[in-house]
Amino acid sequence: MTASEFVSRLEHVNKSPGGWTARCPAHADHKNSLSVGEGQDDRVLIRCFAQCTPEAIVKAMGLEMSDLFVDSAMRGNGTRKSMGKIEAAYDFVDESGKLLYQEVRFEPKDFRLRRPDGKGGWVWHLECDANCKCTAKLRPVRRVLYNLPAVLKAPLVLVVEGPKDCETAKNFGLVATTNSSGAHAPWLPEYSKSLRDKPVCLIADADAPGAAHTKDAARSLVGVAQSVKLIEALPGVPFKGDLTDYFERGGTRETLLTLIREVPELTPSDVVKLEPSKPATGFTLTPLGDLLSKPDTPVDYLLDGRLVLGTVSALVGKPKVGKGTLARNLCLAVGRGEEFLGFGTKQGECIYLALEEREEDVRNDFRAMGADGTEPIFIHAAAAPAEGMKVLCALVRERKPRLVVIDPIFRLARVKDEKAYAETYAALGPLIDAARESGSHVMILHHSGKSLKADAIDSPLGSTAIGGAVATLIVIRRTEAYRIMQTVQRIGQDMPETVLQFDPHTKRLSMGGTRDEAEIQNVSGEIAEFLKAAGELKTEPEITGAVEGKTKIVRQALRLLVDEGKVSREGAGRRGDPYRYGFSFSCSKHIAGTREQETQEPGETRENISENLVPTSDQKPFLVPSCSEGQKSRPLTPETGLDEAVEPPDESDSLEL
Repeated sequence: MTASEFVSRLEHVNKSPGGWTARCPAHADHKNSLSVGEGQDDRVLIRCFAQCTPEAIVKAMGLEMSDLFVDSAMRGNGTRKSMGKIEAAYDFVDESGKLLYQEVRFEPKDFRLRRPDGKGGWVWHLECDANCKCTAKLRPVRRVLYNLPAVLKAPLVLVVEGPKDCETAKNFGLVATTNSSGAHAPWLPEYSKSLRDKPVCLIADADAPGAAHTKDAARSLVGVAQSVKLIEALPGVPFKGDLTDYFERGGTRETLLTLIREVPELTPSDVVKLEPSKPATGFTLTPLGDLLSKPDTPVDYLLDGRLVLGTVSALVGKPKVGKGTLARNLCLAVGRGEEFLGFGTKQGECIYLALEEREEDVRNDFRAMGADGTEPIFIHAAAAPAEGMKVLCALVRERKPRLVVIDPIFRLARVKDEKAYAETYAALGPLIDAARESGSHVMILHHSGKSLKADAIDSPLGSTAIGGAVATLIVIRRTEAYRIMQTVQRIGQDMPETVLQFDPHTKRLSMGGTRDEAEIQNVSGEIAEFLKAAGELKTEPEITGAVEGKTKIVRQALRLLVDEGKVSREGAGRRGDPYRYGFSFSCSKHIAGTREQETQEPGETRENISENLVPTSDQKPFLVPSCSEGQKSRPLTPETGLDEAVEPPDESDSLEL
């Protein structure tokens, strides 16, 4: 189902900047603890700030985890949400012909990938994250060349840009293949392995993206395939034309085979010449029409909705606030493919550079967190080597890890003046390039300034170049009561100030509610104590003046206490008769904190023969009555006596103090 369909089944739904909030059905919720949003491929994203699991939430709603995906997205009229009509679906199968996934072509022209869910339906994504509970769970799905069984048997293989061209070639007695998403996806090394020892001819589309993609494939295939030939332009094909255009314009199989025979084979020395040509100006200009025709590329997240693969993030905070602990928790989660702070991760190799911590401290932290050494995490706990930035960028391009953590950044990037914008930005440039080219996510750790900034983007110590250069800025701070974290996102929704809960024994972190929610809970207790001690009704201005906290927070806490029945409210809420609030006594038969005596028999009177520690009083005994069903208690004030507050109770239902 869609996110809007999902929230229609919830209670107290409110719209929020990132989606909706509602009461969580998995626990007794009184404050909209459930956050609901819409993720990639129309997935329904749910998170409970009270730590209820997604499984518990959907079970309480009578749903299944598979209902969080819009694969029933193929509606009755053959359309998918926000997409047009399906024009064609191309199967990508393994060597035995088993279907792995499909590339679906829509009209108007657009492409999406989907895979079987194991129940006769489809899942519109190929890689399951840590939250995915679909029947056909794969992490990740194997990527293969189109028409793989025929490719493995063919004496000659043509590499073209799309499945449509492959089907055209088949109609003319030729075997052709392509990768899913064509020029808009990288040519993977496993594709070249499938063509090992095969004669291969690459036919480029007559546009810039197609030509560049074909050259990337050629560079990968030389030295792997038996022979590699490249046709950069087919005769008679217009700009942006392809193999299908060639045959539709009168081209023949014989003419094409003759052209292939005449094209010279590529040699290793030719590969150097295959770098995409650039105009003399150094700029690569793409026509607007080509740019607009490109399909949207799905965002690939390391941490769902927060950290994007192929980008750089900065984690900033004051010393000893927990930056290293947070980064190591993230490494462990990514290494295992587990959730981190309630967000799914993409599993993979991690590199952690601890450039100012002792090796034993890092080791002890990972041990406390439960690491067993099987996780693909690699540690460097020492000073940075000479030319460390250059060496690291080469390492990232070679290994392509999921995550790289640099703790701290200026132990690696040698910057003379960290306040100099140009110098700082230039120092981070190589990291940004390496992350983009490798598809890795690089997280840099840095100190925050001494003073609290109104805008989080100004939090990093020194130049604003850090906040401006990274794709995600994570700010972590410590207050007297708790740690808080917030993000500023170039991609995705900013995370508001949210409480981080830290276990000092396991060194693990978990997410609490937002800072406002935490402050409301703290202020609620102070209001209750104030009203209880006052013993009389108080107005809202009197309460806000007596309790520390922002006026907005105090008011919200007061409303919450009234909703929960912990504070009573009287008055009409207008001039001359304002609202007045008082502490509500418990309707329990016994005062909280007491229990029945276990040794006294029914009807037995116990005489106090010990020294009287409570001074005697001439006043009448004070009776706390029980509340009958439907009866609300009123706070006692100097103006109201016991008889005015409630009806006289039965003596057996009272407790004498």
